[in-house]
Amino acid sequence: MKKKYFIVGLLALSTLTGCSDFLDQDNRSNVASAQFYATTTGFANLTNSAYSSLRSLYNTSPLLFVAGTDLYADGKSQGVVLSQYTFTADEWNIRNFYVNCYKGTQLANSVIAYGATTADSGVRLQYIDEARFLRAWYYFQLVQQYGPVALNTKMFDYAEMSHARASLSDMYKFIIDEFTYLISSDSHLLDRSKSGVGRANKRAAAFYLAKAYLTRGWLDGTGYEAQEEKVAQSTDFENAAKYALQAINSETPSLSIESAFNIANEENNEIFWSVQFSAASVSNPSSNGSYQQSQFGSYLGGSEKPRNKSIDGNFAPSLRLQQMYTRGDARLEQTFMLEFHQAYFDYYSAPTTSPIIYYYAPAWATDADIAAWKADDPYGIKKNTLVSKTIADGGIAPSNGKPATYKDRRSQDYGNACIKKFDDYTDASISNRSTACSMHDVVVARLGEAYLIAAEAYLQMGDTEKAAQMINKLRQRPGTIRAGYTTQMTVDKSQVNIDFILDERARELAGEYVRWTDLKRTHKLVEYATKYNEDGIQEANMKGPDGKYKILRPIPQAAIDLNQANVQQNPGY
Repeated sequence: MKKKYFIVGLLALSTLTGCSDFLDQDNRSNVASAQFYATTTGFANLTNSAYSSLRSLYNTSPLLFVAGTDLYADGKSQGVVLSQYTFTADEWNIRNFYVNCYKGTQLANSVIAYGATTADSGVRLQYIDEARFLRAWYYFQLVQQYGPVALNTKMFDYAEMSHARASLSDMYKFIIDEFTYLISSDSHLLDRSKSGVGRANKRAAAFYLAKAYLTRGWLDGTGYEAQEEKVAQSTDFENAAKYALQAINSETPSLSIESAFNIANEENNEIFWSVQFSAASVSNPSSNGSYQQSQFGSYLGGSEKPRNKSIDGNFAPSLRLQQMYTRGDARLEQTFMLEFHQAYFDYYSAPTTSPIIYYYAPAWATDADIAAWKADDPYGIKKNTLVSKTIADGGIAPSNGKPATYKDRRSQDYGNACIKKFDDYTDASISNRSTACSMHDVVVARLGEAYLIAAEAYLQMGDTEKAAQMINKLRQRPGTIRAGYTTQMTVDKSQVNIDFILDERARELAGEYVRWTDLKRTHKLVEYATKYNEDGIQEANMKGPDGKYKILRPIPQAAIDLNQANVQQNPGY
């Protein structure tokens, strides 16, 4: 029997919360919604609200994107990792993600519906297609996390209580068909050069079309994915490579990781699309921004450390992640805060005057390398630096008897290096540090990942030579190779397998919200979580009472209870 699922809750347009910039729906008049959205201004505000809905997935915890994998572990807060596999159908994070995705689809459906009757303008058709992009994008998030769900393509202005699940085949067909249209000459989406990074555009559509094909291609009925419907088609990987190249558009990375994510440079050629945050566009800048910068690191102290990131270490980078960068790969220094000054943000505001308290030596660093680092001290700020070899040796001490130079990320402050590439070092942001909130945009589609999508697709087609070429082109980005090193970063086709691809995704995309879906897609979730996670995930933790693996999230119980269709829970719950 086919399972059936339901969308919980419908969004009443008259109660939407508004903000104040281009990503804002703001109906302050007494005009009824239908009349308001029939105007050019009202329709634009409705479209902006559809974009605003994206923030609900990215403004606080990225739990469903990163927890319970090989790359991130518990910091000072204990139990975050294992809780990933004790979720019930009543879990708030599960319900919140599900509900917010459906709120987004309903807003998109509303834009499409009102677009048929609203006053014509130069952007009406563009906004309709942007809404189609957002709707397809939300359904792609849902199908990756929950499997097949209700596929609604009309606006509801009444309480519809019966929603049958679409088949997995129909879900992917819809997503792929939508993105295929959106990159076509018939589409009214703008090119990336005209849209900016904050609006849906054709390069972002090509990126997600490639990723949808790649994801479907792995659904071949093998491994624990046999719990899901077999929907892969023989040309999926070929199409994934084709549209990844279309997104790449013959462009090689022109920026270092640091420059690509610099908050002073949020509109750059690396980025196809990002979720927008700004003080002018949120109701409360001290709490409604992005928390990405404060998620990935060890505990840095509380309110007594006002210029720190207020990190609790919910998703502390694992030692495995920090040890993946080999000698010659400068992405380690560009991704992690290896030199920790007296206060975290002194790295940006006082780099030559604030003493360096900790230096996190790279895994490849020899005693001679460390001595050379200490000797390079023209400003005299390394005299009392504690050199932590946590990354190098994987030691957790002094609790296990190792010297004090080893820091334990589980019980000691400053236990391991923080990811810095999402840092918002602006004065306004630092003044809100008590909430760890930032106005840094969250990048969700970019050039570097497009290269990795192409590499994975070529690998699955059996073309390891082209897969290696994609990785080598990516590794030519400025600043990737350490000064004095010229050959260590070149990849030979004999090295390329799916484990290498996943390692390269970890190095390039550290802290970006992709790891759980990466491992699920490639049938590696159980293997990597049980083999590499530092918090003791066992295979038994990842199985439910029915003996099935928890490779999908549970459908929220409220959705099951409210739906009048025949609803069954996902395997494993």
